[in-house]
Amino acid sequence: MFAMAVAGLLLIGGIAFLGSVTSGTLYVYVRDAPAEWKQLNVVFSDIQVHRANAGNESGWIHLPLSSPTIDFVALANLTRLLALDRAPAGKYTQLRLVVNSVNGILIDGTPVTLIVPNGELKTTTPFELPGSGAVRVTLDFDLASSIHAAGGQWIFRPVLGSIQIS
Repeated sequence: MFAMAVAGLLLIGGIAFLGSVTSGTLYVYVRDAPAEWKQLNVVFSDIQVHRANAGNESGWIHLPLSSPTIDFVALANLTRLLALDRAPAGKYTQLRLVVNSVNGILIDGTPVTLIVPNGELKTTTPFELPGSGAVRVTLDFDLASSIHAAGGQWIFRPVLGSIQIS
């Protein structure tokens, strides 16, 4: 009886160890240089990563948003955590980010609600998430290229300047 109890504990410990080795921690950050706005709030509604060789699964993993609303002007040249979660170790081929809405205040104090015709932004920069390790993905937004004034309206089409993986 004692031997069976010890064997059961060893089995549970081995499974817990394998679980910790086969997943890693994924951090997704955003940043941008200050824009010509007093305030610019971007509301994210979803972030997903695509795992290569996921078998019969779709391979898309939803990450919980840590900061769904980010004021990029207040952010200045700093980075802000957008999502953090454990994910299966392995190669990832894409990251999908969805912007739900954008509003802001112009330098002259005028409030503006920007139109977001298609807020989905996809990257195809692959990265490897090691078991028991961590990867930091930093998405550097190019807000100057993302925001356009047209016919008295403001339009937001998200554009990335660069992606850094460390």
